[in-house]
Formats: sequence, C-alpha cells, structure tokens
Amino acid sequence: MLDEDDRMPSRRSPGLPAVAAIVALASLPLAVRAADVQAGKAASQAKCVECHEADDWEGESAASLESLIRDIVAGKVKHKRPLQLSAAEIADIAAYWGQGSQSKNKRK
Repeated sequence: MLDEDDRMPSRRSPGLPAVAAIVALASLPLAVRAADVQAGKAASQAKCVECHEADDWEGESAASLESLIRDIVAGKVKHKRPLQLSAAEIADIAAYWGQGSQSKNKRK
C-alpha cells in the first residue's frame, strides 16, 4: 500500500463544469449588438408609421417597448395586422420610440 507521499501527482481533468462553460461561451455571438436608434427610426417609418408615431409611446421605456413588440410579433398581443420583424429591428424600434422617455427623464 502506498502512503500519501508515494502517490503520483494527480492530473485532474477539467471536468464537466469546465467543458459546459466552454461550450456555453462558444455558442455566444461574437459581438453583442447594441440597439441602433437611427435604424429604429428608419424601420418604424417603413413598417409602423401607418398607425404609430414615436410620440405615441411617451413615457415608455425601451425595455418595455421591446417586450411589447416581441409579444406582438409572436402573436401574444393583438395587433391590427401580423408583424414580421427581426430581433434587431425590434430592439432598434424600441430604442427609437423609447428615447423620448429617456430625454424627458433627464430634463426633470
């Protein structure tokens, strides 16, 4: 029987948690895209201006607008007509419409 001093040093493998972390990191997009207010203005004018203006959303945060638009696109919230928007367009439109509430909060 080997005593503690005679054992070979253990070479531990990184184990499952380390492998899971590597896989999770590898699956993330290379760059996280920030919402683009100007792209949101263009998209809202092309797809939403028939019924909505940016002032319609005064006091709403970009986050709440993004959630609402996502639910409309998913069909969870009733809308005049079905919407097809990409995740980037949703974030951009929400940023554009939500910027009014940000500027008003800064003035207070």
